[in-house]
Amino acid sequence: MPYYTDEQIKKARSVDLLTYLQTYEPAELVKLKGNTYCTREHDSLKISNGKWYWWSRGFGASSALDYLIKVQGMPEI
Repeated sequence: MPYYTDEQIKKARSVDLLTYLQTYEPAELVKLKGNTYCTREHDSLKISNGKWYWWSRGFGASSALDYLIKVQGMPEI
């Protein structure tokens, strides 16, 4: 497993999901109304006001890192 510094982890946790998707996976992002979005793959995952919640699974968070770990199945750092 690669080693990550505390600073790298802190920086990764500071990125919200909307910013991450707009930057790295714009095709996955679907605007619903106002400032509310979902993803093409998970229409019950709602993104709004710097946070996200996956309604069909009953959990959410604020960072893109949490999304990558909890939804996309990446290993925890």
